[in-house]
Amino acid sequence: MYYPINQHPYVPQHAYGNQHPNEIDWLYHYYRDTKSLPDQWVEYIQPLVTRALSEVEEGINLTHLFQEFILSGVLVGQGFTPEQAIEQVETWEKGESKLLQASKLMK
Repeated sequence: MYYPINQHPYVPQHAYGNQHPNEIDWLYHYYRDTKSLPDQWVEYIQPLVTRALSEVEEGINLTHLFQEFILSGVLVGQGFTPEQAIEQVETWEKGESKLLQASKLMK
């Protein structure tokens, strides 16, 4: 995925501030090079994990939960942010996806 340097998901937004572009470039490379790619992805999807855990506590059935969060993960892999992915899956659940609607009603 291509991200402009000031929108890269692995660099915290507060890191940009009023820094000189060379400092931003150095920070980006330092952050990228000090963490493995899998660790970067694990950090990036943490909002999905947190949300899934809270839904388990609410008693949502696991079939539905897995469907929601696997779909969200697919969308994240296609460039959505975790928040956008969750929102899109919820939109599908309320509208065009009969399978998501049915699994939500399962006990």
